[in-house]
Formats: sequence, structure tokens, C-alpha cells
Amino acid sequence: MVTNLSTYDPDDPVPNDIPNPSLEMSSFKPCRTNCKCSICFIISFIGLIMGLVMLILFDPLVNKILAYKMAIIQGREGHRFWKDPPANIHRKMYIWHCTNPIEVQNGGIPELIERGPYVYREEWNRSNVAYSEDLNTISYIPLTTLYFDRNQSIGSDDEYVTVINVPLMAMAHEVQFYTPVMQEGINFFIELLETKLFVNVTVKQLMEGYSDPLIEIASKVKPGVLKDDKFGILQARNNTYYQNFTIQTGINDITQVAKVVSFNGVRTLNYWSTPQANMLNGTDGSLFPPNLHKTTQVYSYNADMCRSYYLSFLRERKDGYVTLYDFHLSANVFNMSREENHGFCNHNSCLGDGVLNISTCYLGVWGFISSPHFFQADIKFRQDVRGMQPDENKHEFIMSFDPVTSVPFAVNVRLQLSFYMPNIKKLRLLKSVKPIIMPIVWFDDEARLTPEIHYLLSIVLVLLKAASYIKFILPSISLLFLLISSLFIYIQWRRIRHELANSKVPLLNGNGNL
Repeated sequence: MVTNLSTYDPDDPVPNDIPNPSLEMSSFKPCRTNCKCSICFIISFIGLIMGLVMLILFDPLVNKILAYKMAIIQGREGHRFWKDPPANIHRKMYIWHCTNPIEVQNGGIPELIERGPYVYREEWNRSNVAYSEDLNTISYIPLTTLYFDRNQSIGSDDEYVTVINVPLMAMAHEVQFYTPVMQEGINFFIELLETKLFVNVTVKQLMEGYSDPLIEIASKVKPGVLKDDKFGILQARNNTYYQNFTIQTGINDITQVAKVVSFNGVRTLNYWSTPQANMLNGTDGSLFPPNLHKTTQVYSYNADMCRSYYLSFLRERKDGYVTLYDFHLSANVFNMSREENHGFCNHNSCLGDGVLNISTCYLGVWGFISSPHFFQADIKFRQDVRGMQPDENKHEFIMSFDPVTSVPFAVNVRLQLSFYMPNIKKLRLLKSVKPIIMPIVWFDDEARLTPEIHYLLSIVLVLLKAASYIKFILPSISLLFLLISSLFIYIQWRRIRHELANSKVPLLNGNGNL
């Protein structure tokens, strides 16, 4: 068709096939193109912003909440866990019963039989609690009460066992340096008191204390040093005030929560020969700083060991849907050949790897702490007696932590107490014995969270774990859908432009004709 421009009347209507530029520019409208795609774009954009905010703020927010909750301040969860642990706590005692005491006195190898467990339910309490003015530290006296649990025990605590005479070992450690004349006088004294190398006592007597003439005399010779005239494995531990701790509350720095500041009024121990050995490292064992890592060494002070010790990462395991880190007492802690442990060997008192001489904090009595059955100790200690059968699953000191809160879900503090039996030629009871470390008991301090707390804490941890995944998943998915919806909108926009371009009337030529 040819149109003469000279006859064009501006009042004539514009032909429909002539494109309107403003119509072209406004033809692309997302909702008109695809309303669902536009909504997806908007939601994805909002989700991306929320995801990025969550990615940046989630960990700091959780850490801030944990720092507030876990501080040992009245009204907070940390104080409740510290003052009244929501756990079932039992001390399982295993006694080394000697079946051949006469042969041992004549130089034979002790034949030992493990008797137990004899189970005691533990109740923890904190007495004389006092905060510092700035609430940075708290002082207290730990009070533990033990109740014999017949139902969980292998037998009654009235059963008799034969064990090494610990009061005699204490006396022997002193008199071995006496002159021969004085040692002969000690022989007369021992026979007069009818003292034996081994004693036959009930489990209750061994745990709670039994009277002994040697201790009765020693308490009169050294008044104020000995508390009473009885000896018992659990005597000092049961419902007695014999420790005083000052620890940090963590109110200003949660990484310092429950860290020991002083013990029995001193900031540094005086039991050992080096400053490093005498340091008070770590917590009091009640709480631990949150956010535990596999490379962390978990330090605590243990009054029974008279020293600080550390636990090392062993493995990761599942407890239902919760991930736990198992930390154990590695062989390095009692490895006296390591330079870091040389300070625990006062005056060459270390007899080998795997046993710790605690005589310096137990009135000079040569007592030794080790793992049960001399697990991870020099083989010579197991060969000196018969009956040792070390088993990693039964005898390893282990604690299972939730790595987020560092709350122990399960605890098994397993240690063995032994005493050195010296050979003293001038003492008739000891002139023929083999000088060995003689085990007397080992124990398993077992703690498990109560079912209610275990369930509630597990739910919180699962939710935190899910949120930790969501903070990555949400922005990732949002970004993906944002790109897809943007691409789809762009394709739709290109298609409409292409359709509009194809529907345009050709431009006027130079002659004024189409």
C-alpha cells in the first residue's frame, strides 16, 4: 500500500499498525508476564536477605546467650548446674581382696580378686557460698554425702575382705630410715599391738573407717595432723568439710567459667618440685567453658590426685540425635618419663610410668594413683601382682561432652589407689616381702544426666543443629531461586520485545512512501 504524505491530515486517526513507543516501553510488566514468577522473585530476595542476616548473626547470638546462661550467677542455668547438678551420680567401689596374705608376707606374689561393685549414691552440695563484690569469683566448700546402695551393689557392705594394712604401710615409710636399734624397738611395739601385714575388715569398715591401734597412737603423737583414730577410704570424703575452692563465675568472660582461682586458700600448690606441677589449671570439674573443640585439652584440678590434669579428645559419637565428644585421660598424664611430668617426681619418688606418687599431700604415706588394673602403666606393675586384667572399655577415665554447651552427658572418673609395700630387713613383718605397689581399691565415679534434662537438652541441641544448617541452606536456596526467577523474567522480557519488534510497520523511505 502507498500513502501520499501530502494528503495526510493530522486529524485522521493513527493507523493501528503504526507502533506507539510508549506502549513498547510499558509492555513488559512482570506480573502480567508471569505473576507467580514475580512473587517467587520477591520471596527469594527476602529469603536471601534473611539468610545473610542469619549467617552473620546466628553464631554470635548463640554464643552471647550461652555466655549469659552458663555463668555461675544466681537465677541462671549455670548456677543451677553448678550448685545442684541434674545428674544421677554414683561411686562404684571395687576392692582388691588378697587370697594369700601369708604367702605374700613370705615373699610370694599377691593373688588378688576384684570384689565389687559396691555402689554409693552421691549427693553434692555447696556450703559457705560467697560471691566477691564484683561477682567475678565465688568461694565455697564442696560437700559430698554418700549412701550405700544395696540394690546396685554386688553384695552387702557387711562382707569381709582382706586388704593390705595401710596404717602399717604409713608407719613403715617412716621407720625404714630409723637406725637398726630403733627398728628392733618398733618390732616389739608391732607385736605388742598384734598388728598384721593384712587386715580382715568389712566393706563398710574399709570405706567408712575402722579403728586401728597404730592410728590411735599416731593421733596422740601428732595431734592436729590426723583428724581421728580411724582409717577409711571414703572417710574424708563423706559429709566432711575438707576442701575450700574459689572459682571464677564467668560473668565477664565465659571462657573462664569455673576456673580455679585458689584451693584451700592458696593460688599455687606446694606439693611438687616445679612451678608448672604446682599450678592450679582448669576448672573445679563442675562446669566447663562452652564451644569445645577437638583440639582442646580440658583441664581440671582434682583434689584426690593433688594436681591438675587434662583430658584429650578421643572420638566423636552419637547419643540419639546429639553429637558428643569423648575426652579421656591419656597415657601422657601419668607418663613420668615426659618432661612436663618431672615436677611430680619429688626426690626420685616416681617408680615408673602410669602411676603417680601422692605421698607429698597424704602425710608422707606412699600412696599411688593410677588407672584401674594399672591400665596404660608399665607392665612391671601388673606382673608384680596377679589378677590385673586392664580393659579400655571398663577402666578408662572418660567424659562425654556436648561440644556446644560443654555439658557432660556422661562421666566415668576411673582411678585406682595403691600403696607401696617396702622391704625392711629389720621389721619382721616386712623383711621377706617383695617391694611392690599393692592395689587396694579402684573406683568409678559415674554420672549421667537425669532423663528429663537429657531430653530437654537434646531437643535444644537438635534445634541449634538444625538452625546451623538452615543459616547456610536458606541463603543458598534463596539465591538459587532468585537467579532462576530473574532468568525466567529476563527470558519473558526478551520474548515480548521480540514479538513487538516483529509486529512493527516498516520505516518511511526517502520518497515519503512506505
